Amino acid sequence: MLILVQIDLSSADVALFDRYETSVLALLPNHGATLIERLRSADHLSETHLLHFPDEHALKAFRTDPARAGIQEFWERCGASSKSTEVFRLP
Repeated sequence: MLILVQIDLSSADVALFDRYETSVLALLPNHGATLIERLRSADHLSETHLLHFPDEHALKAFRTDPARAGIQEFWERCGASSKSTEVFRLP
């Protein structure tokens, strides 16, 4: 399954966000997931990730991973917000 994550950095402490992101993206392989694409806007106000998870169970396990919960404070303090959407490739 493909997950598109749109991140609003317009009110974020980007250095703190980057610290969180480095840690959380490192957890993806533990759940069979991969980061397909990571893009930041030229104005540095938004970022987009395209992630692949083998199934919904893997996505749920990633979201509830205790290691992720352990770094959640960085996400909360950084001031970023995000929206996740399941997407699919068009033929």
